[in-house]
Amino acid sequence: MKLSQFNVVHEHNGSLLIMNARTGGILSLNPEYAQKFKRIQEGDVRDADDLVAELIRGGILVNEERDELGEIRLQSRAARFANTALSLTIAPTMACNFCCPYCYEKGQAYTTMGEEVLTQLSKFVKDYYPGIASLSVGWYGGEPLLGMKMIERITSDLKDVVGPTCEYSASIVTNGYLLTPDVARRLAACGVTSAQVTIDGSKSDHDSRRILHDGSPTYERILKNVKECADIIDISIRSNVDKTNIEAAQELLDYLELNGLMNKVHFYLAPVDDINQVCANDSHCFTVKEFSYEETEFSKRAIARGFKVQPFGGTNFGICCAVGINSYVVDPVGDLYKCWDDIGMKERRVGTIFEPPMLSKNMINWMAYEPDDPECQECFAFPMCMGGCPNHALNGEGKRCVSFRYDAEQKMLLSQMMNTAKRGAGQNEADA
Repeated sequence: MKLSQFNVVHEHNGSLLIMNARTGGILSLNPEYAQKFKRIQEGDVRDADDLVAELIRGGILVNEERDELGEIRLQSRAARFANTALSLTIAPTMACNFCCPYCYEKGQAYTTMGEEVLTQLSKFVKDYYPGIASLSVGWYGGEPLLGMKMIERITSDLKDVVGPTCEYSASIVTNGYLLTPDVARRLAACGVTSAQVTIDGSKSDHDSRRILHDGSPTYERILKNVKECADIIDISIRSNVDKTNIEAAQELLDYLELNGLMNKVHFYLAPVDDINQVCANDSHCFTVKEFSYEETEFSKRAIARGFKVQPFGGTNFGICCAVGINSYVVDPVGDLYKCWDDIGMKERRVGTIFEPPMLSKNMINWMAYEPDDPECQECFAFPMCMGGCPNHALNGEGKRCVSFRYDAEQKMLLSQMMNTAKRGAGQNEADA
């Protein structure tokens, strides 16, 4: 047996917290078992059968002959080239009722799907992806709720062509301004089970960034909608932060707590990217390392107050779905892309719904992508990010490590805090 190359070990007062980045398993060891683990590290497994069994179960201890990196690459390729599932991110419109300074979609035409595209979309799925076992749809924009009737029509058409045996799931990314209870119920009827809503910190900060085109504020209405819809649809609140508003994000937690939403919504921070040069003059944007620290400190306070947060931030355990062969972003004119950051950039499209899926130059570039950076493959966090954003790599923008790499031990403690809080909540419910 040998220790996994993807372990992270944190020691505190003689106790150990061990996480395996491949399985996500976390093991807490008291001082007695911590000493046993240290002996195991040295190859001594005497009187440690119970601990060895737990270490194996968590992927922390593996067979000597196992090639973990090879297994990860094989599993990644198998998932990427599987033909049983189809993933579509659909933008029914690029129109938006907001005018946010950091939006990467600024300057794009406000196109909306016409009848020809609406009809062809389901035909594209029917003709070229018959018999798929699952269809995952993500609604995007622009602001997708400006096209609510199109969402309903497309959903109905897609469900008709894939049939009842196909597992259908859907989610939506929305600014939340139009997410009324009636709209939430209509979304639920379309199979949408989760919504991501962006709220940028305090009222004053949010209303200086996420405004309507006429400059009107949006904070109060969005939060009213979240409060009224939290029991209808699963809501995750994303708060975009930079160095100017990170502290004010606590005020958003105050509001959510005051309105009884602590256990009804998920919450996470996301760093503002330096798109449209929003950070060019004053270096307001965080580096990944800076953000990792701020994310951890914020999450500690949120968990202590009873909020549900994501201990590992926005980390996806596995490779980005954009490099999957059956994964597309569909824009309002029917063009196909692999990443929603590219939507509207004609030079980056990989095809169109009006033609059979093809190995265009761009498609080949995406499908030939491999997370083979030697530094990444030697990193303990590799299974969590698989080399970072493929789009950045393919377009020469370098790699962006997950925040977990810079603050792993503290984020492990966050996960432990979350588990303790969950157990406490469960015990309180049982006592009641």
